[in-house]
Amino acid sequence: MDDYTIERTADELYLNLSKDKAYDKQAYDLIYRIPVHQPTLTFEIKISDINPDVKKELDVRWDNRRIIDYILKEAVGRIFKNIDERYFLLSVKRLLQVRLIP
Repeated sequence: MDDYTIERTADELYLNLSKDKAYDKQAYDLIYRIPVHQPTLTFEIKISDINPDVKKELDVRWDNRRIIDYILKEAVGRIFKNIDERYFLLSVKRLLQVRLIP
């Protein structure tokens, strides 16, 4: 397998997550609550739901937290954009937090 670029990793993660309706549901549940809830709600991704190639790319970059955060937020942001792009860009994007869980 060729090494993915950062953008390719975000694309592959988005495509991976978009196949699982649980992530769509989670985004629907959170999109209008994130801007008003304190503390800010976090979107969670199960590590076991990520395909092996994407996991490998995340592992390679694990030491650079900014890149990992970018990849996670970029992929998840696309799910939110599919729900309400304008609202996401204006109200949610700056607050979005994503966490990987076991």
